[in-house]
Parts: sequence; structure tokens; C-alpha cells
Amino acid sequence: MKSNLVYVAPDKLGGVISIIANLLQHRRPDEFQHCAVLTHNHLDTDTRFDRPLAADKQIKFEQRLPIENLRSVMRRLAAAIPPGPGVLVSNDFLELAMLTRHDTGHTVFQLLHGDHEYYYGLAEKHEPVIDAYIAYSRAMYENLLRLLPARRETIFHLRYGIPLPPKVRSPKPGALRLLFAGRLEHGQKGIYDLPQIDARLQELDAEITWTIVGEGPHGDELKRRWPQSSRVRYLGQMTNAEVLAQCAEHDVFVLPTRAEGFPVALLEAMGTGLVPVVSNIETGVPEVVTSGETGFTPEVADIAGFAAAIAELAQNRDRLETMSRAARQVVVEQFDIRQRVADYQALFARYRELRRPRPKDVTLHYGSRLDNPWIPNAVVYPIRYGIRLMKGKRVR
Repeated sequence: MKSNLVYVAPDKLGGVISIIANLLQHRRPDEFQHCAVLTHNHLDTDTRFDRPLAADKQIKFEQRLPIENLRSVMRRLAAAIPPGPGVLVSNDFLELAMLTRHDTGHTVFQLLHGDHEYYYGLAEKHEPVIDAYIAYSRAMYENLLRLLPARRETIFHLRYGIPLPPKVRSPKPGALRLLFAGRLEHGQKGIYDLPQIDARLQELDAEITWTIVGEGPHGDELKRRWPQSSRVRYLGQMTNAEVLAQCAEHDVFVLPTRAEGFPVALLEAMGTGLVPVVSNIETGVPEVVTSGETGFTPEVADIAGFAAAIAELAQNRDRLETMSRAARQVVVEQFDIRQRVADYQALFARYRELRRPRPKDVTLHYGSRLDNPWIPNAVVYPIRYGIRLMKGKRVR
């Protein structure tokens, strides 16, 4: 009987789902039955991932935290996960919290996919139940080593990869075609910088057009600040194949991000030959973009710097084409998923030697008095539901 390799992640459209989808799609035959458990919080307003993955089994786990009793949700999640031995790949608090109370029999890998205090906090809080860590940017790897020096032998840096896009952009005369594709959220992605960059480009008389792909919590506000026009169009949420098709019809990928783990959308855009103009952040971007050669990296929130880089590409089309070829070559040589997935599978195959003894007593870092195991969820849920209604918060 095969061991289980279980990925657990929220069903939010974004980077971690793309990673899991590609690891499943391009896996080679191995000793595991591959399973994806996608957790769905009915109170979450983020855009959902609702497509089948290339797993042997895909499970949708539904919950309504923080209205429900956390202990009840943890028990249900433990029961939903196919039992070990094997591998459990975690990335968020729910499954890690569950593991402090329920040993599923798996070797637990934390996939660190964001260069944020939140994810480093998860790594530190749940260290007793995490057998190994995977960081897919060099900066995140080094940060984990500083945070958990005693775990050096179980912290791994594995580059992530993407399928090489089937279509590559071609030169086109006329306006420079700019693309943003990602979650429409300002705190991380910096989307409110986009209309300011556009205003500066108009001052520079740069002939450009914008295409914005994606949805998110700040999408309506972005459209209010920057309405659709002959210069800018919004295409909403698209499938990955549709996004790649859009990439091939553009010239420049603009990403004014504040923080990334490893920007998958950036890799995909460069794979189609788009020249990136992306914020100079410490993690992810420096491993992909060499400023002035394969793209430009103005400082975070440097509106003038973003506009100057785009204007340079609009005016110097020879440079645009040279950088386009160089951008794609980086992806071809270093980030082909067919090569990268082998590294992940080789590490997962070591699950027996990497599994550590489970401590008898592990701290659960979440919950209140209503989250005690002896209080039925049937009591907790209506109390919290009523409180949430009185505060005018989302209930569903």
C-alpha cells in the first residue's frame, strides 16, 4: 500500500495554490498517493480556487473560523486527512494548530511561501511539530536559519519552477503594452501605485496601454481611482492559461509589490518574454531579475523610478527586445518545473529519516475560553454567530 503525500492549503487563488498545482501536475511516478486537502473558510472573501488538481484524491474541507470552536474544526480536519505514514505539506496556521493536538502519522514539512513575519511566526511557534522546512527563496532560507539555528539540518532551500509557457510574445509597433496580473490588494501588491505610475507616464508623453488581470479586496477602490478607459482595461479573474495568453500579447510586466515569497506571476510573465519592472525587495526578485539586464527594479513605491523604467522601454525598442530574450532565458535555464519538481520529490522521499519524535506536550497558540474541547460546537457557534451579527460583521 502506498504512503500518502498530502498537501494542505486554503483554497485561495494565489501563489501557494499555483505551487501545489504545478508540483502535482508535473510529478513523476513515486511511492506516494498524492492528495490535496483544500480548506474553505466561508467567512473569507478572497477569490477562491475551485478547479481540480492533478491529485489522486482532492478533498474540500469546510469551516467557519473564528465563529466555530477551534477544537472542533481541528478534530474534523484531522479526520479528513488521509492517515500516514507519508508526508504532510503545510503552509498555514490551521493544519499546524491541528498537529499540536492530533498526530496524523505524517512527516510534516512547512512550505514557507511568504517573506512575512506571519509565516516566520508559524515556523517558530510550531517548531515542535514541524519535521522539515522548505524555503523557496534564498532570503527566506537564510532568515529561517537565523530564526531557528538548531534546525539547520532540516531547513532546505528548494527553488520553485513553472511550466515553460507555450507562447512567447512578439514585437508589435505602437503603444507599449503593460500588464499587471495578480491579487488586487495594496498592502502587499502595491496596486494603488499603478494609477500614480500612469499619471507620471502621461507627463512623460509615453505611449502605453495597461491591462489589469485579477480580483481582490481593493479592486473596486482601484477602479474608482483609475477607471477603465482607452488607456486601461480590467479583465477580472482569469485561469492560468488565460493569463499566459495575455502575457504573450504584452511587452512589460509591472509589479509594484511590497513583499513576496517567490513571485510566481513574475516567473510566468518572464517565461513568455515580458520584461519585468518590479520593486526592489529582498526576497524572490533578486534571484530572478538582474536590473538593467533582465528587467528593472526601482525601489518600493518609487513612482518616478517605475515610470522612468517603463518610458525607457517605450522609447528604446531594441533594448526591450534584448531584455525580453534575456528574461525568458533565465526562466528556461533555471526555473523549468520539470527539473525543479525532481528536487521536491527527492526530499519528500526522505520522510522516514526526517520524522522527529513528537513531544508529549505542545502549546496551542490559538483560541479562547470558548475553544475548550469540552464545549460543544453546537453551543459555541450560535454564541459567536450572534456576537458577529451584533457587530455587523460578515456571517455566512
